[in-house]
Amino acid sequence: MVEKHSKFHGIAVSPGIAWGKACIMGSPPKITRRKIKVAQVTQELARLTQAIDSSREQIESLRDRIKSRLSAKEAAIFDAHLLFLKDPVFIAQIQKKLLEAQINIEAAVEEVIEESVAVFKSTQDSYLKERIQDVRDVGSRILGNLIGYSQKCLIGEEKHLIIVSPEITPSQAVGFNTTQIKGLITEKGGPTSHAAILARSLGIPLISGIPNLSRHIELSTPVFMNGYTGEVIINPSHRQIQKYRISAKAQAEKKRQEKKVIGLPSVTSDGWEIHLFANIRTEEDVELAQVFQAEGIGLYRTEIHFLDRNEYPDEDEQFQHYRTIVEKMAPFPVTIRTMDLGGDKFTSYYNNNHPLPERNPYLGLRAIRLSLKYPEIFKQQLRAILRASEFGNAKILLPMIASIEEIKQVKRLLLQSMNELSEQNIPFKQDFLLGAMIEIPSAALAAEAILKEVDFLSVGTNDLIQYTLAVDRGNAQVSQFYEALHPSILFLLKHIADAARRAGKEVSICGEMAGDIRYSKLLLGLGYTHLSMSSFFIPQVKKIIRSISMHEANALANRALSLNEVKKIKQLLEKDKVLNN
Repeated sequence: MVEKHSKFHGIAVSPGIAWGKACIMGSPPKITRRKIKVAQVTQELARLTQAIDSSREQIESLRDRIKSRLSAKEAAIFDAHLLFLKDPVFIAQIQKKLLEAQINIEAAVEEVIEESVAVFKSTQDSYLKERIQDVRDVGSRILGNLIGYSQKCLIGEEKHLIIVSPEITPSQAVGFNTTQIKGLITEKGGPTSHAAILARSLGIPLISGIPNLSRHIELSTPVFMNGYTGEVIINPSHRQIQKYRISAKAQAEKKRQEKKVIGLPSVTSDGWEIHLFANIRTEEDVELAQVFQAEGIGLYRTEIHFLDRNEYPDEDEQFQHYRTIVEKMAPFPVTIRTMDLGGDKFTSYYNNNHPLPERNPYLGLRAIRLSLKYPEIFKQQLRAILRASEFGNAKILLPMIASIEEIKQVKRLLLQSMNELSEQNIPFKQDFLLGAMIEIPSAALAAEAILKEVDFLSVGTNDLIQYTLAVDRGNAQVSQFYEALHPSILFLLKHIADAARRAGKEVSICGEMAGDIRYSKLLLGLGYTHLSMSSFFIPQVKKIIRSISMHEANALANRALSLNEVKKIKQLLEKDKVLNN
């Protein structure tokens, strides 16, 4: 375990200062199989009963929380878990294993789980195959309660938690109780991992890139973290706590100053209007967008409705989600991105349908490629979006477009979807806007041609940087090579903006660069007057916009484009920052 007052440094990914008790997440320790005496059997059975009761309480709490945050349908997966805990055959198998083999209860549970998984894998029944993930999830929870490896701090009474984990997946994030979690520390991941995006969207500080920390820190250990500097202190001293309080107070004052601009127009000092939009995941995020007075939703990540469940949401369920958000934001636009599954966003039914793991899922069957492979499922989403368009101002955004051919395929499916709705006399708006996300160099270079097929472009800088520079954006080992200011990135951003200007069509940035005030002036100068970001960042970006002129921004961008080294571009921006403060 770490020593008292131990200090670590990681990558500052999401800003903020937090203090709380460590909640360790990750895989439970390896189970050791050992023989027990006959006299110990009764005690082991009692431990099993207690572990099952604890598991039931945890699952019921998680189900209720998901139901309140999303819907009853998303929470239904946990009903299946509860039924499994009550299955008399399952319990009897564990008891039989314990008695016949005379082994510890942890080993008995693990062996029965693996035997059940093997049976489900061998069946031809697709429904039973889909239960494999349920069996593993329930088994892991029982084992966690048996060996004292517990994540129940997530559902307990503690109000200040710092999550420490090897990594955080989007599926795990769905179950977070955000009223309790004050900070996140991960061993893997970088500034544009999905954990990072989640943290920034929730306004939670995140530090990544501290190897093996979860193995060396005890549950409930006091932790201080500074999401501005990447500093993590375990068991901070009294002096360090006082320093933390002063820093937190200063940051709180800074946020209060930023909030003063919320009701003011987003206009440069020389009169250029800049449009600020919000990136959202759920209906709850809409409320934040309204609080910070976003001019609409620039990116609605619909894949949240596809995660942490055993089947694709049907058309009606999706329609209800989309309609709620479109209605709440009306008359402002809501840009609905079609499902961006794959990469690091998988579901149990995705894995069941794709048994062969992809060596590089980021370059594999994901986003629009996955949608076009399963057109009937994709059309359900398209019809749901079209139906929702009747209740406000909905736009459709296609992720990971690489070619004109993909857009034409989508248009054919859209036409089919529209005809199907018309045949059923279901109303929808005929004049919706269709856009393409520019995330791949091939699309960036072909922006002019793509603009002939769509109504607008949205630049996903996270993946554009990743694919252009050949850097895994979730890999802390190469995070230093993930560089938003690389000359090639600035060239592509300028190329895309110029193509949109010549075509007379809107182009926005919805990647993490849009909400980073270090790049605000540069992006304006490159030609971007539409920026979409986490709602929390709207006030600070607006404050920067109101303090600069477009003339200054253009001059800065032209100087940056003339440089061919990242170091020199950074020096230019740093110097400009000093001159303007």
